[in-house]
Amino acid sequence: MSERGKEILNLSSRIILIISGIIGIGSIVIEYGFRVSHAEIRLLHYISMAVVFIFVLYQFIQLYIIKEKLAHIKQHKFEYFIISFILVEFFLSLIDLSLIKQIGSALDLKDITFLYIVFAHVYIILGIVIRGLRYNMKILQSRLHPTRIFILSFLVTILTGALLLMLPASTVSGKINFIDALFTSTSAVCVTGLITVDTATYFTTFGQIIIMLLFQTGGLGLMTFTTFFAIFLSGGLGIRERILLHDLLNEENIGAITRVLVYLLVTTFVIEIVGAMLLFQSIHTKFDSIYAAAFNSLFHSVSAFCNAGFSLFTLNLMDPSVQHNYLFLSVISFLIILGGLGFPTIFGFFTKKTTRTSFGKIKITLNLQNSIVIFMTLFLIVGGTILFYLLENSNTLTGLNELDKWFQSYFQSVTTRTAGFNSLNISQLTVPTSIMFLFLMFVGAGPGGTAGGIRVTTFAIIVASVWSIIREQRQVKIGNRSIPNEIVVRSLLKMFMTILFITLVLFGLTFFEDKSLLDLAFECFSAFGTVGLSRGITPMLTVPGKLGIIILMFIGRIGPLAFIYGIIKAKEKLRYDLPSENISIL
Repeated sequence: MSERGKEILNLSSRIILIISGIIGIGSIVIEYGFRVSHAEIRLLHYISMAVVFIFVLYQFIQLYIIKEKLAHIKQHKFEYFIISFILVEFFLSLIDLSLIKQIGSALDLKDITFLYIVFAHVYIILGIVIRGLRYNMKILQSRLHPTRIFILSFLVTILTGALLLMLPASTVSGKINFIDALFTSTSAVCVTGLITVDTATYFTTFGQIIIMLLFQTGGLGLMTFTTFFAIFLSGGLGIRERILLHDLLNEENIGAITRVLVYLLVTTFVIEIVGAMLLFQSIHTKFDSIYAAAFNSLFHSVSAFCNAGFSLFTLNLMDPSVQHNYLFLSVISFLIILGGLGFPTIFGFFTKKTTRTSFGKIKITLNLQNSIVIFMTLFLIVGGTILFYLLENSNTLTGLNELDKWFQSYFQSVTTRTAGFNSLNISQLTVPTSIMFLFLMFVGAGPGGTAGGIRVTTFAIIVASVWSIIREQRQVKIGNRSIPNEIVVRSLLKMFMTILFITLVLFGLTFFEDKSLLDLAFECFSAFGTVGLSRGITPMLTVPGKLGIIILMFIGRIGPLAFIYGIIKAKEKLRYDLPSENISIL
């Protein structure tokens, strides 16, 4: 075939592949997302098998067109591995040695065709995902600013999640309005936990799985996920992709980007699986089936580590089956703390600079950032526990024994800064306790993790800056280290922008919501801090009110500075100084 003929064949095959991919995904969405008849399901199965045939045919056409066939196979080794399996299965089925039939017999399935359809659906989804991951590498290679890539990835995830939650199979009633679907999706992706409809009863298992995938993706970041898997498909990252991911992941060592991505994903999954196993051990007797207990445990483990605050109990962790379950609440609190510390702090314990062994003893030496995160985390947890106990001893803690009072105080102190789980009734808190919660939600947790707030490092720098100004010192110092002026300015700007965004949305809510100022302020601080605690007004918000909270959750998750830098084009820095003039501030 001539080169011109190959170009036409390549273009036409790509167009057919895109169309068939859309049809394939559409058929899967219709089958699992809608309530369809058996005849319609049979038709959808034929469509899926046809799409698989087109996918396989496309790979052979590409192999025929490409000159460097061996290099092409290596670059698309995953696709050809699947095709090889399909061909082997086809020939084995001719001699009645089908692998899928053997799997079906082992699983005692009456309808073996079901397995073929499942494999077909998996292949279609993997085919679309793989091409999306390869496109992700092109995005990293583009001239788009890393901050805008970060923002767009969250927007795409939120909108996709909202559409999936609107599928009839996602809800028990078969319907949900767009604003509630958008609110739930935003709350999940931004790992907040505020809900307008009950996660436990309004959504089906299918819908709950979507929500879990959304806050798992949102907790780590879509670009983190896609880049991690793209590494294995492309064989590595180029220097430009490493530089961009350096900005997205806040990793100083560009050469360590790949290692950091792998550690991040592996650490996350290991912690969540171990957490799920411990949670299962604590609550499996409360459920009728092992499946329900396992899913419930996994859901809460992922939710806790991602600091999402979503629960499959209608009363959240006030549910009688877990409210006084010390093992369950302890595991949840440890997962929250680990997620809130941030990956840089977690990884800091395992670096060569951190752990030193001398005379059989392990000495841990932390850098300044990790020291601040750990110290502030302990200070806020202990301080919050004591204050909560003192302020609520004769209120929400009434009727509990002394041990339970201190434990509930500890749990609420942990979850208030980041996660949003509640084992006590938040709407009954006293005004002083609510104000303390506003402060904890405002500060948040550590940088580089799954939590929100201005971050404990920002708060520490601001306190150190104020102290340095009062003492008329030229440098902002923490311990025996000075903080660069650029970091100080960014910290002050971050706090100012946070207060500004919260104030603007709070001001708007006072026009549309007939609620007390404390309730509205609590909602705004909780949304921006991606905490998820509420004084019970979230389901009663008007549409404008829900939109305002959605905006706050989104800005709070990506960060006020990232939001500003993402929408405002940076100007070239001046290479000269303008004349100065004093202005009185007294």
